[in-house]
Amino acid sequence: MTVIGTLVVGFGEDAATSSGAIIAEWDDSKNLDAEGEVKSDWVPGDVAWLLLHHDATATILDVKVTAGSIASEGEVTLPRSGEMGWAEPGEDQTLQYVAAQLADLIFKWFGNVGTGPDLKDKKVRFSSGQFPCLAEVSYPVLFARYKVQTPMVELAIDEEWPLRIYIYYSIEEEG
Repeated sequence: MTVIGTLVVGFGEDAATSSGAIIAEWDDSKNLDAEGEVKSDWVPGDVAWLLLHHDATATILDVKVTAGSIASEGEVTLPRSGEMGWAEPGEDQTLQYVAAQLADLIFKWFGNVGTGPDLKDKKVRFSSGQFPCLAEVSYPVLFARYKVQTPMVELAIDEEWPLRIYIYYSIEEEG
């Protein structure tokens, strides 16, 4: 069964926006101000960079912005990490993003250590070791990168010009 959907991304939001198999987030490696700090606000005429990530079940059909323009800038691999814990052997924990392969995962253990790792889709499981265990898991993630050119508009003091990015997609689901 094919599910068609739309994911909407707003400016000024710093958290990832997701819909099932699709994640959209601002590219903190490129959205920097003059002092090298990550931007959370844009002014008319600024360029903003967006990252899209999805698993094999999803297809991006189109990406549009409500004003200004958006263009694909190809693919980029960026590091991501997150804390994960396992209470017992065989328990699944889910990565936020799809990792290409088990060898890509780097575990920094805090105390007890899991052994015999297995990766299926975004699920990480340990078959043995000392439990419970906790690790910082780091891995490379493939993203599609988009360049957003905000429109040149004249604004009054304290006036805002909201923009939204619409990501049109399809997902193949079992059933």
